[in-house]
Amino acid sequence: MNHIFLSQHISKCFLLCLCFVISGCGGGVDDAPTLYPVKGTIKKDGQGIKDIRVSFVPAEDGIPAVGVSGEDGSYELSNPKGGLGAQAGTYKVVLSVTASEAGYSGGGDPSKSKLPFPKSYSSKTTTPKSAQVKAGENVVDIEF
Repeated sequence: MNHIFLSQHISKCFLLCLCFVISGCGGGVDDAPTLYPVKGTIKKDGQGIKDIRVSFVPAEDGIPAVGVSGEDGSYELSNPKGGLGAQAGTYKVVLSVTASEAGYSGGGDPSKSKLPFPKSYSSKTTTPKSAQVKAGENVVDIEF
């Protein structure tokens, strides 16, 4: 009878230790990318444009960073892996509209809406805007 109890106890301890080992094998803080603050404003004719998604798409390898402009056209980038900012590197700046369907001038269909920025900014391959993110504070203003 003691052998069964001892065997079950050892099995439970083994499983518990195995759980700790497995949970420690995942990504940790060291896997988090180094991010640098990136902010700026989007303006048309000197006025801030709100509800614009600003995407910094890496020109080569890397993780994109995204922000949305507020009432005054200001935005701040965040990284999908968590944290504010973007990794150091060269990016293509891509814009898209984030307003609700009711806000589209095309009657709810984004493909029919009139963009508040040149259409060329809506694709990584056609955008004329690029940005370099470096260590420290980065300010990238966009104006039409």
